[in-house]
Amino acid sequence: MTVHYVTHTFKTGDITIMGHIADTETVTGKTISRIGAIEGQEYQSPPAVHINLGLAHGDPTESIVLSLSISDAIEMGIQLVAMGIENYPHPDIEGMRDRLAQLVSELDRTLQVSQ
Repeated sequence: MTVHYVTHTFKTGDITIMGHIADTETVTGKTISRIGAIEGQEYQSPPAVHINLGLAHGDPTESIVLSLSISDAIEMGIQLVAMGIENYPHPDIEGMRDRLAQLVSELDRTLQVSQ
């Protein structure tokens, strides 16, 4: 059984998560991983993206993991970028395009090496 797994450090500022207005927690990004489908079990265990968030103030061993299907990760990423640059005075679109190309190239290289 082969699973391809790629992890990158994922640093963020403080992110607030809420279950209810009185139930909030502050987290920061730790890692983001692309986990490939389990060979031969692609339907039961499809590829996914995991975002590991650590508690900003508290036990460093506690974390929250956001697990997304590949299509949800893509849609969420596109929506976040669009909303993030909507009112940004001078978004560096070329810089974002270069960074995205670099990340995709790194992922492709990493997956080729691990096969």
